[in-house]
This record gives sequence, structure tokens and C-alpha cells, in this order.
Amino acid sequence: MADYHSFIEKINTAQKGIASFRRVVLHCHSPNSYDYRRTSACNPELLIKEEKEYQEKLKNSDLNMIAITDHMKFDFACRLAAVCYESPCVLPGVEINLRPNPPWNTFKIHVVAIFPEKYSHEEICKILPSGMPSESQRSGIEEIENVNISEFVNKVHSYGGICIAAHVDSNNGIRRTFRQLGQDGVMLYAPDQELSSEQMKEISDEFKDWILSARFDAIEVAKHSDKVHYTWISKIKGQKLVFPAILRNDSHHQSDINKPEQITHIKMTAVGYKDLVQALKFPETRIRFPNEVPATPSPRILGMEIISADKKGFFKGITLAFSDNLSCLIGPRGSGKSTIIEALRYTLGLNQKLEEFEQAGAELASKAHSLQKATLTNCIIHVAYLRKDGRTQILESTYDSKQENMTKFYDVEGTPIEIVDIDSNFPVRLFGWSEIETLGREANRQRELLDRLIPELAEMLLSQKSFRQMLETKKIDIVYSVSKLVSFVQKDSSEIKKYREYKSDFEKLNTAEVDALFKDIDTAKNKAVVLKKVKNNIQSLLSNTPQSQAIELFDGINELLSEYPVPIKDWWVSHKEQNKLKERETEIREAMEKVRSTIIKFSDEMTIHINVINGELTEKESQLKEKIGEEASKQVAADLRRIAGERLQRVNQMRREYNEEWKRLEDRIKQWKDISLQLTDLQQRISEKRTKRKEEIETDLNKFNNPKMKISIRFKESADRKAFTAHLYTCGLLTKDVNARWRSNVWPEKISVSCTPVEFAQCMLSKTHLKLKESVTLDGKVFETEGTMAETLTNTIYPFGEDKDAEIPIVDKDLLEKILSSAEIEWNDEEGILLNEKPIENCSPGQRSSAMLPLIALVEDTPLIIDQPEDNLDNSLVGKVLVDILAGLKEKRQIIVATHNPNIVVSGDAEQVIVMDAISDSEGICKEMGSIDNQSIVKSVVDIMEGGKDAFINRFKRYGREVELEVP
Repeated sequence: MADYHSFIEKINTAQKGIASFRRVVLHCHSPNSYDYRRTSACNPELLIKEEKEYQEKLKNSDLNMIAITDHMKFDFACRLAAVCYESPCVLPGVEINLRPNPPWNTFKIHVVAIFPEKYSHEEICKILPSGMPSESQRSGIEEIENVNISEFVNKVHSYGGICIAAHVDSNNGIRRTFRQLGQDGVMLYAPDQELSSEQMKEISDEFKDWILSARFDAIEVAKHSDKVHYTWISKIKGQKLVFPAILRNDSHHQSDINKPEQITHIKMTAVGYKDLVQALKFPETRIRFPNEVPATPSPRILGMEIISADKKGFFKGITLAFSDNLSCLIGPRGSGKSTIIEALRYTLGLNQKLEEFEQAGAELASKAHSLQKATLTNCIIHVAYLRKDGRTQILESTYDSKQENMTKFYDVEGTPIEIVDIDSNFPVRLFGWSEIETLGREANRQRELLDRLIPELAEMLLSQKSFRQMLETKKIDIVYSVSKLVSFVQKDSSEIKKYREYKSDFEKLNTAEVDALFKDIDTAKNKAVVLKKVKNNIQSLLSNTPQSQAIELFDGINELLSEYPVPIKDWWVSHKEQNKLKERETEIREAMEKVRSTIIKFSDEMTIHINVINGELTEKESQLKEKIGEEASKQVAADLRRIAGERLQRVNQMRREYNEEWKRLEDRIKQWKDISLQLTDLQQRISEKRTKRKEEIETDLNKFNNPKMKISIRFKESADRKAFTAHLYTCGLLTKDVNARWRSNVWPEKISVSCTPVEFAQCMLSKTHLKLKESVTLDGKVFETEGTMAETLTNTIYPFGEDKDAEIPIVDKDLLEKILSSAEIEWNDEEGILLNEKPIENCSPGQRSSAMLPLIALVEDTPLIIDQPEDNLDNSLVGKVLVDILAGLKEKRQIIVATHNPNIVVSGDAEQVIVMDAISDSEGICKEMGSIDNQSIVKSVVDIMEGGKDAFINRFKRYGREVELEVP
């Protein structure tokens, strides 16, 4: 019984060129570091023993690469790197103590320099200044003084190494140093002020741009949460950048070397210095921390081979290995890419799926059968498949044009396996002909996926979500205002409601004679009230006047410039300098500080004026007391009038505070209305975008199918209001107070089909009648709309009124909150896929699969095979959407793509590129396989694929790196 070990061995050999994540530590100390953790003093015998133990520990670790970086020493690192371990790969390095030139010279900074395998001690010595003691004389705490950091990094580069900013947030880290210098600079001008969050962010962003300009190769952080800080909008590059961040290890004892939580996972084709340098240039796809390392996709196809029995097949003999993540088949037309796809389809039993397209997709099925017959006749196909349970099994099929499936199943030892259903045991989704049940059934998911084909919608949908959150936040502010109003009304046993009574009492007591007695006192009191109001306004103005540190006139300019071509950026730099705009910002800050000082001075002056008036009031009250004298009747009248006046003044103060809060409530409701109108406008613009792109997307969807299979998009603007209908049944706004038969008369449906949630809320708040539709049809039954329904709704649900006793406006808190909550209910366009004018959810699984072909990449975790997706999508979608989808999905599922588009290969960071070629019209070969780290693969992509060189250049630019392309 023949086994398949040789087949698996050929696959394993072919997989050696595939890029994969490796376990890497780039900052590690050996016994030669002065701070190596020991239990006793070091001596030569102990050092020899510790070095041997250290080497043994490395051999037994599961690391793939380690850089030994002792403090100011590298002899042991060079000796150990020269041993040439197979695993781990040891790189010689050194941790340098730098004392930068002023104003940094008060700080000691650590950087790590790492060099290629087997670099000699003498070569690394070149980065040290002359006069540095020999290594045997160095303790490890020596410093290189008066260093220009950027020049030092360049020096390391010039001698063939890379430079990493070590433990940046520690006491000897560059970020902490930079941040302290930034804080000191700000505090120099405002020593009594704390730094604002804006200032801290500015210092942080300046640090990241400085790190970039200093040309560090990576930065060392302590934990995963620090990594996110190094994705930012660079002022230098004018674009969003991801800077390579590696995880700090910095072990000072052999026992700490292999701690899983301190290991960085770096994707490399081969484990070596050259591949490390290459990986650091593309951190977004190449660097992962322990908690983000993707699980190896399973199940997956390990590889395949095609053997031509009589040497008449298109491939006389070919073996291919596939990556766990993204594999790309490239080559000129006619080189056999589609033959590989068809061989997989036949062996995996997917020809049977073609039968589901007998009527609608006969042309597609015929094309597949014709290609199989022309290229696979008399061929044996082997496919090695790693199942979800971890078992590797072999599918073997001899092609027979008259038989849809001839596949047999074996384990690696060659033992036959009984398989009833290929799809459940060896699931594969081959682009366009597999079942896409979950997408086809749910209209809302169809809408979400269709939206992903409109890149400009992503930001709008985020804004839509933001507006809904803003509505909810503003509602909270409104409810808070209403609660304050309620507290005003309830204060002191609802004394505010006695306003009309107190006013009447005062007017009765305030006869002409009494009024004359109190004229001067009333005048003084009124003056005091006015002055106190002015002082309160001054204090409010002061609290709303920004401090000078908060002035940021150029905030957002760099983000804006990143959207424009380079000439605009150059113009802005020149314009800013010529017009001294930075100086103007300083002038404004100084002026603002002067304004604040003026306001404070004014407030103090107002306090003096109030004190003067209070003195006058005291004098007038004394004069009145003398004037009344001993006349009891006048004293009683005066006392009663005074008490009544104080009551009225107290309630008037309550009403003033109430009305001020009411004004704030009105302002907040206005703001809420403005936000709701913006939400409505945004939904309208989203609908317009969908409408505008509808025909274009329909065209792209139909490129895959023949004319008998018309795919279209069902679209009704703003018609998805099911959630609003459900809300109206449960929110409590429609009760028997509105109409006793509102349920049986289907008022929620009548309202929801007539208006959006925002329109409903706007009408209820403004007491405007809804424009209700005349009737609603449900399950074939027509419900007419009552003539008085709109008027009944607005009169009953309108939340505002008036308290006649207090002579103040009032609001029903419960009603208002329910109305505002109604506007937060989502509504949307009704959108979904139609196949021949029939909703796809009502079609067969095969039809759903065909109609949803361009969106298949977004579902399931089984291996996904895509044959030339660019044929079905316009180039902008390939570049902006499909590539991103593939890059995101490849870490969750295996993807195999046959393509002519270099962006899929390059921007998708393909782990395996299989280069196909045709020797003649009847014979194809595999020229080579490997990741895009391989310069030979790069050359093939550039030579074969139109736009290949541009794709590589754009890849480098995306990470703000200098373009390094060695091919013409």
C-alpha cells in the first residue's frame, strides 16, 4: 500500500519560502552584563559556567530569533552568534548608554543596536567613539557623551545595523525624556499651570514624528496597550503612519528569556537578520504581540499536485504549497492559474454545485467543464487537506469528463477512508459556486455588505452612529434641565406656584404712601440685584474664556493637508512662514491672557460696586426706621409691605432662575433639533450615495454571471422602519388617552410608514400635524387613516404647557423623554439583492451563492478560493475594499487567489506567491514559489503584473518608508 509521505515532504519543502510569524526577542542580556541577576559576586569561573548555562537555555527555548544586547559589551554576543544555531537564530547586539547633547544632556538614554548574524566584534566596535576603553576594561555603565541621536542612529545604519529605542517609557527611555523636556518647556512659560490634555497630546505626537525623523527602526514598549499610541497622523509625512513597536523583554537572567508575555511575533520568510529588517518596515501586517497573534487558520489546504499520466495534460507534473493565510497565483493569461482552480474544484467535489446553475448559469458551468476537459484529461490530482480536528488527509482524483466526481480519500499512510459527504468533511468555499446561506437570507446583512462596496460610506455611517450618540447625549442634557426645572417647582413646598398670590398681596399693601417710603430702598435693592447679575455674567464669561495654552489655531491642518497633493503642503509651509502665522498665534495667546486678566480685574471692581450699594441700602433702611418713628400703624404697614416684598422678591428670584434654566432647555432642545435634522440630512445623503452607486454595483455584480442571471439591488429609500413600528407599540406614547382602539387601528404602522422617527419627534415637539398617508396595507388588508388622527396625536402628546399660578412655561418630563427617545430609533433604506427581480432570500442556495459572489469573502472560516475577483469589481474597489477585506480575513481563514491585480498580492502582503508560466499553448509550469520578501518574486510581480512596481512603491509609502525596490 503506497503512502503519501513523499507528497507531504514535497509540500513541506515548497512551504519553506512562505512567510509566517516567528517568536522573537530583540533585547536580552547575558551573564556579561553588569546587572545580570546573580546570587553571588561574579568571577571568571562563574562567568564561564553561566555562559554555558545560558547557551543551553537558548538551545532549549522555543524562540526563533534572539538578539543579545549587553550593556556596552558585545563580545559574548558575537561569539554566540558565530556558533550558528539552527534555532534560535542569534543576532549580536549591544545596549548603548547615550548622553545626548544639550538640552538632553541631563538624561541618560538607552538604545539597542543589532547587527547581522556572525558580525565580528571588530565590526560592531566601529559604532563606538575613539577613546572608549576596550571591552575587557569596560564595566558596562560607560556612556557616550554629547551625542546627536539622529547621527548615532545613522552611524549604526552605516555600519550595517538597526537601531531600536529601548524601553521608551522607563527612566532611561527616549519617550519619557522627550516628554519631560516638553513639559519643562511649557512650564517655563507657565510655571503654575498644569499641562492640558491637548498639550500632552501635542508633545506625544511631536515625539512620534521625532522618532520617525531620527530613523529608528523600531521602538520598544512595555505592554500591548502602548502599541496603539504609535499609529498617528504624522506632521512630517502628512499621512497616517504605523510605527514598528516591539515588546520589551530586557531580561537580565536566563530564566526570563522565554516568558511568553514578553515575546514579539514577527512575520518573516526566513529567520534571519535580513528578513527581520524587511518585516520591521511593514509593522501593520508583520508585527504582533502575544494577545493578538492569530490562530493558525483551520481547516486549510496544505498543498496539491497534478500528475499527467501520458504527459498530455497542461501540467506534466506540478506540486504547489499554500500558505495558511494568503496565497496568490499569478502569471500571464494562459499560464494555468484557472486550471489550478478547476483541479481543486473537481477534486473537492464542487463540480456538483455547478448543477444548481443548470438553467441560470449554464454558460458558467460549460466554461468550467470545458477548461477541466482541456487541461486535466488523464491527470491525477492530489490535495492535502488539514481538517479542523488536526488530521491531515489526502483527496485523490483521476479526472473523468463524464463523471462529476472521482475523488477517493486516504490518510497520510495510504489507508482508505470512507467519506460520504465531501463538503462537510473538507469544506471549501470556491468563489462564486459555494453556498452563501447566511448572506442570502438576511436583508440587513446584504445592506451592510453592499455598503462596504461604497468606500466613501464608511465615514458617513460612522458619522450617522455619532449623530445618534449625540442625540442620546443631548437628550440626557435636556432631561437634566427638566429635572432642574422640576426641582425649582418643588423647592420650598412649591413656593414658586404662589407667585400670583404673592404678587397680589404685595400690590394691595404697596399703596402710594407706602411705595413712597420704600422708593429709595427698592432702588438700592434693584441696583444690587443688577450688579450681582452682572458679576455672575462676568464669572460665567471668565469660565468660558480659554486659557492661552488651549489656543490651537492650526489644529487639524496636517490632517487636512494629508488629503491634498504635495504642492499644497509646500505652499502651506511657505505661506505660514512668510505671513508669520506662528507668531500671530503667540500674539493671540498673549492677547487672550490679557483678556482674562481684564475680566478678573472687572469682577473685582464689580464686587466693590456691590459693596457700595449694600452700604447705601443699610443707610436707607436706617433712615426709613427713623422716619416711621413710634407710629405703630406706619410701622405695621411698612413691616407687612417689607415682608410681602421679600416674599415676592424670593419667588421672583426663583422664577428668574427657572426662566434662565428654561432658556437653557430651549437652547438644548434647539441643539437637539439641529442634530436630528443633521441626522436626517445625513441619512438622505447616504441614500443618495447608495442610489448613485446602485447601477454601478449592479453592473459589477453581473459581470460574473451570464445575461440570463440578472442581479439587481432592491432599494426603497428610508423604507426600513420595522424597529420604529415596534417601538411605537411599546414606548407608551400611544395609550387609550390618545385613542382607545389605536392597536386595532394599527396606528404604529400608519405613523411609521408616514414619517421617520425624527420627523415624528419634531412634529410632536412643535405641535405640527403629521402628514399621514391615507392608508396602510398589511397582509393584503387596507387600513384607512382617520381624519382626526394627526390632530389627536399632536394635541395629546404635545409635552409643553403653562403654570398659570407661577406664570411660567412647564413641560411633561415623561412625555418629552419618550418623544426624544423615539427619535433615537434607527431607520434605514430598505436594500437587498434581487436575482431576476426576485429577492435573493427567496431563491435557491445555488442562486444565492451566484448572486452574492462578490461578497463571499466576508463569511465563514473555511478555505476561500477566489478566481480573479478584479474581473467582477472596479479597480477602486479592488484597491480600497477587497484588499483590506483579504488582509483582515487572511488571519482568520485561508485564502487562495488567482489574480492579475498586483494590489491584491502586494498590499495584501501575500505570504505565498505562486508564479505560473506557459512554455507553450499546451503546457504550463510553476516557475517559483515564495513570499513577497523574495526579490525574485518581487521581480516576477513587477514583470508580469501591470502596475506591479507602483504597487510596491505605494506599499513602502504607506508606512512612511523610503522606497527600496531592487528590480527595474
